[in-house]
Amino acid sequence: MSETMDFPLLQPGLGGAFVRDGFGAAPPFTATGQALQGLRLGVKDVFQVEGLRMGAGVPAWASEQRPACESAPAVRQCLQAGARWVGKTVTDELAFSLAGINHHYGMPVNAAAPGRLPGGSSSGSAAAVAAGDVDIALGTDCGGSCRLPASYCGVWGLRPTQGRLAGGGFTLAPSFDTVGWFAREGADMARVFEVLAGEAVPAIDSLPPLLVAEDTLRACDAGLRTALVQDLERLQWPRRWLAAGELPLAHWAQAHRLLQGAEIWEAHGEWVDGHAGALGPDVQARFDGARQAAQADLRPWQVVRGAATRLLAQLLEEGALLLLPTVPGPAPWRGEDAQALELQRGRAQQLLCLAGLAGLPQVSFPWRRLDGAPAGLSLIGPRGQDARVLAAALWCAPRLAAA
Repeated sequence: MSETMDFPLLQPGLGGAFVRDGFGAAPPFTATGQALQGLRLGVKDVFQVEGLRMGAGVPAWASEQRPACESAPAVRQCLQAGARWVGKTVTDELAFSLAGINHHYGMPVNAAAPGRLPGGSSSGSAAAVAAGDVDIALGTDCGGSCRLPASYCGVWGLRPTQGRLAGGGFTLAPSFDTVGWFAREGADMARVFEVLAGEAVPAIDSLPPLLVAEDTLRACDAGLRTALVQDLERLQWPRRWLAAGELPLAHWAQAHRLLQGAEIWEAHGEWVDGHAGALGPDVQARFDGARQAAQADLRPWQVVRGAATRLLAQLLEEGALLLLPTVPGPAPWRGEDAQALELQRGRAQQLLCLAGLAGLPQVSFPWRRLDGAPAGLSLIGPRGQDARVLAAALWCAPRLAAA
């Protein structure tokens, strides 16, 4: 960890989840409502926050930034609704990782599973919520950066419909990026949704059709798969199983990796090439892969994305929801070697790619502990039906937890 940079050294004593720049110093705002009154707010350090520099997890990037002239819409809306500012939270370098490891600033502590990774790239936001340092925290999700750390840290996380909410300031891959958020309690997820989306979360009066795909279970650890099948038997929610082979997850994950990588290189490749040594080796290797993706013929993979989008829309017709594990298993242990982490990343992407490719809303909610660590479940719904997906998750979560 760097000890010479004055930005954004980790704020000490709070599990390494916060950056020092902006900690405790609320940006200018005027509260005009009380919808989030009493909730403490953390904000991932890829959002523009008035008066503060946006560091994106990289000292070289931070050193080139000027203090923002205004806050991103999601930040402004939360503060105006009465949320209490706590600080900016750590992100993986340029938001291009799922691990929660930052070569420059270290790793936030996963309070729900000490000794394990918090997940990224919204690592600090998820860790701060899990530790109880904040009640809600803004993050971003490009390839799973809200959903995966929510599962690893045992909290709620949401990726809304692609394009529904205005961006935060830093964009990794434009057609995949979304603003998202975390909360300790499901009710607080709904409060934030109503503020940011301007739509009430309805009460469940009738359960929508539920789908469970054999392919998503086969992508998971055996223990998780067994536990979920057992719990589903006790869940009073009629469901339809999708047979193995209906969702070609490995093929879809490859399309997601290449298309996203090409966009990332187009957006940031010039900066990366002009700042040799600015990134840690793991993230640099990821950008090297993105460079190769940008040079490939992506037309076949765009066809795959279109086919995935159409198939998922067809499956989710009439408001059906897909229930699946958020990621294949609990968080890896800190200190696992890079090759093992990359293999786990690849497995996780088979589950995370569905919502990303098709731009669908997905809510990850706490489920149970496996091998002493949290594991989350998710619901995915049709485009634009974020409120119904969240409402169904609020109904489902306590019943599966009780199982």
